[in-house]
Amino acid sequence: MKSSEGSTKKRILAIILFYAIAVLIRYLTNKTGLLDHIENAFLKICLQGVGPTIGALVAFKAFGLKPVYSFAGKLKPLLLSAIVFVVIPVVGFAIIGIQESEQVVVRSNVFLAGAKLCFYFLIYAILEEIGWRVFLQEQLGFLNKYLKYAIIGTLWFIWHLNFGLTLSNLIFLLVLILASWGIGTVGDKTKSILAVGAFHALYNLFTAGYFDAKGKIVVLFVCAVIWILYIVFYDKMAKRLLKGDHLHLDQREQ
Repeated sequence: MKSSEGSTKKRILAIILFYAIAVLIRYLTNKTGLLDHIENAFLKICLQGVGPTIGALVAFKAFGLKPVYSFAGKLKPLLLSAIVFVVIPVVGFAIIGIQESEQVVVRSNVFLAGAKLCFYFLIYAILEEIGWRVFLQEQLGFLNKYLKYAIIGTLWFIWHLNFGLTLSNLIFLLVLILASWGIGTVGDKTKSILAVGAFHALYNLFTAGYFDAKGKIVVLFVCAVIWILYIVFYDKMAKRLLKGDHLHLDQREQ
């Protein structure tokens, strides 16, 4: 009993440390001029989302906690997962390319720019997910799953440091709570950083105004279908193999 209480206290202290670091870095990178001198768009995007990753890594180390996620998770091999969750969306957005406008001017190839921007969004999403799913969701595992998702969604919303009392912010809060449930379910099933990062990036890409709207929806729909089928069929195959192993073991024992 005491051991369980001590473990819970340890997790709560780790969460406090993680969140303090994540919010501090978010404030420095998004609410100050700290990144104004950085011209590299990729680096700037990564730095704006790196807070949850740094917070998670520090908390893991400080409290001796071990992550149960990996890049492929249960969806091995890693190469196949990378193709499914990274290469396919990048190729899709390379096909539709960036849509140029008065606000968006592409100095190189619009199709290459589409691929690069999609890749940037995926990296940004992975950096966030190392905090929200890989660390926070696992540390809140002692809670009822619906309460857990509500807490994650709320903390995720606060992390964005946008506190205006508007209808759009209320909708955004509800979206993040629903996303915490949806992405959290993917995380629980796969323990894959690539999988949760991809589903996170799906929302960010959907709201991005840099692409042709119809083309973007088609690419994201195709990606979502492929990702879901990959996870579902992989899970079914794993269960069949496990069942076959048990059957083979039982026959040997007889």
